[in-house]
Amino acid sequence: MKKVIALLAVLMSVNGLFAQDPAFSQTYANPLYLNPAYAGTGTTQRIGLNFRYEWPNIPGQFITYNASYDRNIIDSTYGVGLLANRDVSGQATLTTDNVSLIFSKQFRIHSFTLSVGIQGTYHEKSVDWSKLTMGDEIDATRGFIYPTSETADRNSIGVADFSAGLLGYGKNYFVGFAMDHITQPDESFVTGNRPLPIKYIINAGAVIPIGSFTLSPTILYQKQEDFYQELVELYLSKWHFTAAIGYRINDALIFTLGYQNTGLRIGYSYDYTTSMLTNAAGGCHEVSLAILLPYKSAKLKKVSGINLPLF
Repeated sequence: MKKVIALLAVLMSVNGLFAQDPAFSQTYANPLYLNPAYAGTGTTQRIGLNFRYEWPNIPGQFITYNASYDRNIIDSTYGVGLLANRDVSGQATLTTDNVSLIFSKQFRIHSFTLSVGIQGTYHEKSVDWSKLTMGDEIDATRGFIYPTSETADRNSIGVADFSAGLLGYGKNYFVGFAMDHITQPDESFVTGNRPLPIKYIINAGAVIPIGSFTLSPTILYQKQEDFYQELVELYLSKWHFTAAIGYRINDALIFTLGYQNTGLRIGYSYDYTTSMLTNAAGGCHEVSLAILLPYKSAKLKKVSGINLPLF
């Protein structure tokens, strides 16, 4: 029966059959989660809060919380960041917590900047075995009526994890590459080895001024074991407002609205499911909040920063 326990743990791990990371729809409202090389590339200090609620119409929803902070330090070519993430799956049956420290270095060559980022993470996953049902609890006619004889090997796993990324950008374009879970730590709850698969991320985009509007096309590709995501988006900004539409291929349409001023950004997005799951599951709701704190140092005030879509 330990094989049954292991199978249940894997099936419930995150969003599908294989263990995989949660994906945010507002990609650029959560840049440190996308790539550690984004740390310190803004023109201000950034505090970010993100909330994602997936499939609200079915039991066992997936809820993800995220908080981040980053800034420039020293001579404006170094950046640091803090990142915290909690993912709750299957009505709190499986919970994953991550806390990360990020360091980046920017190399500037005329109008081009290359940022290199590294990230160290404490990764913890815990399971509530009392919410799982086992095969020896089943009566053929009366259902789940017997106590289980199974015992859990452990309730939680804590491991070190590492990520790295590259980011190149100019005045109106950017391209990035990142690798998460480079050391593939073991996150198995039972006998055997279950390495956390490496995640590869490629993203690129442009910011194009057109009169009083700004148009921003972007692309994103990420792969983690047999799971992959291909996303194309188009952002349109005017004054303090941004609207965007995206298509996660073979999965969902993403609609985003955002408001921003010099010190605050607020965004909301909705994923309309187009896959075989259908939108009866309730799609996905996501909310982001960013607080922008100006630098006091005269040198840091001169940082040009990366030009990104805001949500």
